[in-house]
Amino acid sequence: MISVYFLILKRFVLLTLLQGLLFNSFDLFGSYDPYIALVFILTFPTKINRVTFLIISFCFGFCLDLFTNSLGINAAACITAAFFRPYILNFVFGFFYDPHGVKILKNYVSESTLYQQTLYVLSIVFIHHFTMFFLEAFSFDFTLLILYKTFVNSILSLIFCITLISIMINNEK
Repeated sequence: MISVYFLILKRFVLLTLLQGLLFNSFDLFGSYDPYIALVFILTFPTKINRVTFLIISFCFGFCLDLFTNSLGINAAACITAAFFRPYILNFVFGFFYDPHGVKILKNYVSESTLYQQTLYVLSIVFIHHFTMFFLEAFSFDFTLLILYKTFVNSILSLIFCITLISIMINNEK
């Protein structure tokens, strides 16, 4: 169990630093950044208590807020994505979903279809981005802009997250 917490801590620090120092300055067309840090929420072990997961996700989002100076928007978006994650896992993977956490990331990828994997990642990314951009605008007057930024950033983040997850799976024992 200690190795699981060490893995969580290692991913927490590495993904926070990658997002804060490298990917926040990516700026495709001036305002579109891939959120590679969502890999932390996507690959978080399911055997950890849900309340613990929500607290760790809040801390993770708060650390991202410290890098971006965004006043809690990342923390709110991360905790929203973490809250909906079990429901999305159950919806996407159905009977294959393991709420007790016996399966590891490699099993989910090897035993599920590409459609399921993409739907899972896209759902979490979309929820995170929509929450983040809605809180940033905080008005229904900018609904089209919020949806546009959510769509573009979700596609960009989807590409980077799937790439990083596949690299992680190839390195997993």
